[in-house]
Amino acid sequence: MRKCLFAAISAAILTLFSCGGADASHPEIPPDPPQMTEDEKEALFIETIIDGMSPEEQVSQLFILSLGAAPTAGAGGYVLFSGDITTVEGTKALTDNLKAASKIPPFICIDEEGGAVSRLSAAHLPGYAAQPSAGKTGASGDKRNAYLVGENIGRALSSIGVNVDFAPVADVLTNPENTVIAGRSYGSDPALVSDMVSAFQAGLHSQGVMSAPKHFPGHGGTESDPHLGASVSESGALQLAAVDYPPFIRAIGEGAEFIMVGHITVPGAEPEGLPATLSKHFISDVLRGSLGFEGIIITDAMNMGAITNKYAPSEAAVMAFKAGADMILMPEDYDQAANGMAQAVESGDIPIDRMHESLYRILHAKLKAGLIKLQQ
Repeated sequence: MRKCLFAAISAAILTLFSCGGADASHPEIPPDPPQMTEDEKEALFIETIIDGMSPEEQVSQLFILSLGAAPTAGAGGYVLFSGDITTVEGTKALTDNLKAASKIPPFICIDEEGGAVSRLSAAHLPGYAAQPSAGKTGASGDKRNAYLVGENIGRALSSIGVNVDFAPVADVLTNPENTVIAGRSYGSDPALVSDMVSAFQAGLHSQGVMSAPKHFPGHGGTESDPHLGASVSESGALQLAAVDYPPFIRAIGEGAEFIMVGHITVPGAEPEGLPATLSKHFISDVLRGSLGFEGIIITDAMNMGAITNKYAPSEAAVMAFKAGADMILMPEDYDQAANGMAQAVESGDIPIDRMHESLYRILHAKLKAGLIKLQQ
C-alpha cells in the first residue's frame, strides 16, 4: 500500500512539471493522502480475509461444533466436553493443535458455569478446584464472590487454551417449578442477577476469556427441558423487559462478546410462536435492535429436542441465520446444515452481504481477542 501511495504522489509531481501546470521553480507538491485510522485498517484487513475465503470456508466459519464433527474447511469454533479434557498439558496440546490446523484460528468454547454444569469438574482436571453454583453465589449476596468464581474459571480455561465460556447464566428464576435452570440462576431478583452476571463476566475477562451470557430472552420462567422438547415461558413482553432483559443489558453494556439465544417459546411476546433461536423478533428486533447488541449472537445447541423434533438441520440453520443469528452451535447434522446454508446463499435466500455481516463480526471478535493478528 505504501509503494502505491508513493507511486501516485510521484506521478502527480511529474504531471505538474510536464504539463506546465505549475511554476517549475516552485512546484505545487500534492498534500499527503489522508492516513487510515486504526478502525479503517481493521475493516480493510477483515474484508481482505473474507474476500480470500472460499464459499465453503465462509459457511464453515458460521458454525461451532463438537470435536467429532469437524469440517474439512475448519469450523469457526469448537466446543469441548468433559471427554475432551485430560491434563492441563494434554488439553492445551489439543487446543493448540486445533488452532494450528485451522486456516483461521477458531473459538475454543466450553460450558463452564460452576456448580453442576462444569466440564472441568466432570473431567477431574488436575489442579482445578470446583467452583460454587450460581445459585449458591447469588445467595451470598456478595458480587465479589461472583467475580472470584469468574476469575478462577477464567484462569483455568486460559491455561488449557479455551477462549470462550458459554457463561454466565443471566436467567432470572421466576418459575419455582423450573428444574432446567434452578440452581444455575443467581436468583429471582433482576438487580441481584445483573450484579452477579456483571461480576462473573468481569472475572472471565480479567483472564482473557470471552463471555457468552445465556439464555436470551430469559429461561427463568420456563418449566420443561429444551433438550427434550419445546420449552415454554408464560412471560409477556412487559415482564421480559422488566425482569428478564436487565441482566443481558448489563452484560452487553460491559463488553459481552457473545449472547447465547435459547430455545424458548414465549407465546405472549413472539408473534409467530417460534423458539427464540429462530425468531426474528427476539434476535433482530429486540436483541440487535432495541438492546443494541453489536457482538456475536449464537444459538444454543441445535441438536436439542426443541429444535430437532420439528425442524431438519438445514431448515433450522437457515431459519436461525435469517432471524439474525451469527453462529450456529452444534447442529444435529453439520453437513446437512452447512449445505442448507450454502444453497440459501447461492439462491439469494440469504443475501451474500448478510453472510458477510456475520463473518465480519466473527473475525472482528477474533482480531480483538488476539486470535488473528492485524497485518500492517
